[in-house]
Amino acid sequence: MRLGFLALVMGVIAACAPQQQASVRLVGEAALTDTPNVIFVTPTPAPTTIPTLEITTPTFTPSPTPRPSDTPDAAALLSSCEAQLTALYTTATELCLGKPEGFICNGGSAPQTEPSGPLANALATSGATVEAALFNQLRTSALTEGGLLYVRLGEGIRASALMIGEVELTNTTPPGFPAWKNFTVQTFPTTSDCPNAALSALILQGGYGQRASVVVNGVSLDVSGTVAIFTQENVTRFLSLEGLLRLIVNGTAYSLYAGEEVDVAYNGDWRSPQRAEAGRPLTWGLIEHLPVVLLDRPVLLPQPGYVETRGNVNMRAAPREDAPLLYVVPAGQVLDVLGQNPDGRWFHVRLGNGETGWMLAELLRQNLGEIALTYEQTPLPPQRFGALGSSARVTASQGANLRRGPDTFFDTLMTLPAGTPLELVARSPYSPWVRVRANEVEGWLSLITLETRSVIAFLPVDFNAPLPPRPTATPMFQFGGGHAYPNPLGGQ
Repeated sequence: MRLGFLALVMGVIAACAPQQQASVRLVGEAALTDTPNVIFVTPTPAPTTIPTLEITTPTFTPSPTPRPSDTPDAAALLSSCEAQLTALYTTATELCLGKPEGFICNGGSAPQTEPSGPLANALATSGATVEAALFNQLRTSALTEGGLLYVRLGEGIRASALMIGEVELTNTTPPGFPAWKNFTVQTFPTTSDCPNAALSALILQGGYGQRASVVVNGVSLDVSGTVAIFTQENVTRFLSLEGLLRLIVNGTAYSLYAGEEVDVAYNGDWRSPQRAEAGRPLTWGLIEHLPVVLLDRPVLLPQPGYVETRGNVNMRAAPREDAPLLYVVPAGQVLDVLGQNPDGRWFHVRLGNGETGWMLAELLRQNLGEIALTYEQTPLPPQRFGALGSSARVTASQGANLRRGPDTFFDTLMTLPAGTPLELVARSPYSPWVRVRANEVEGWLSLITLETRSVIAFLPVDFNAPLPPRPTATPMFQFGGGHAYPNPLGGQ
């Protein structure tokens, strides 16, 4: 099994990057650092106003999928839709994850391509993989007709894309630059009867801790994380799902935290943006059904907006003050909101490093829209479709020691030879170890001894894992800074 890399169609022309001009700052100065591999999360000052500019972008509304009435026929339709989507997603997961950079992988039905003919035929079957640079245009069909295409671009771009539903990409890169460094995207209205089908979208993703630079619909993007892109009439909407997104539109810079969106208006030509709006909390209805576990690096979808710590704030494992303490998060950290408890006193939040927990809402500075998800207990994140979600194998050439706890301090139960298949059960709350089942025996293995395409961050956390006798590592909170595994009982 191999770790996946996400399909992408992107493009940025370095020569086309606008000169440094007036900048609309929606985040702190340090968040716009030129350091290529780290995003520093800092306090957010008040946004700078845009002088003498009035934005009047047309209204952008989601394309609603018809919801069947509550009848036996409707229930059968819903069940059929879910089975159809699950089959599509499982096939795409098994056939397209782990394919090499610089290649397109067909996750569903045959796309329309330019050029057509033999190249199109080579990409027609599910799982087919063809070099991305050979195509000038790609168009996928509706999601319920199998429209899923991974586009993984190679050296010079450092990004990947996933075309979901009916999406068209056109390579507009000038000679002398890597193919798909500059492209246009157009998404088309969803007409499916499946209420849980995702809207047609392009998801663009940079590598973890890396910044990908592309030009999409004439907008220069620095993607340090994950962004969803939709078009409607003469508007392109960019929604930041993870990390930090920086856009340059006609010389003006806009920066978005995860949970924010920006509209860019056009006048009939997707290569020539006219104007942009300042960032605001994203529209949840556009992203709520996106199949995020299909991504090479799956992410939890943020709620509209974000929060920021006012001072040192405890992050706990559950929405109550006696729950295990996960972190003491310092002041000035910006966090995504994933949901809230029923009375709204606690927010379920995500740190920049991907770790999640609960914080008291009154201790946070809030820049939020309407929170759509409410729950009393922490929901288990979605896992990969099919067997990949729970399977792994030992890759250490000398074998791997299965231990009683998640640290080398604990006794060895047995040594598992290289190639041993494993079932993933849970992960440690304080160390990069996972609890596995092998030959009907459960124990702990270090992640560096394994290979898997499961989403480790989405495994259940075993808060009852035995604690090591030595201190755990100091956590790092920013995106790209590495995961932290603190003592879950610290501070009690």
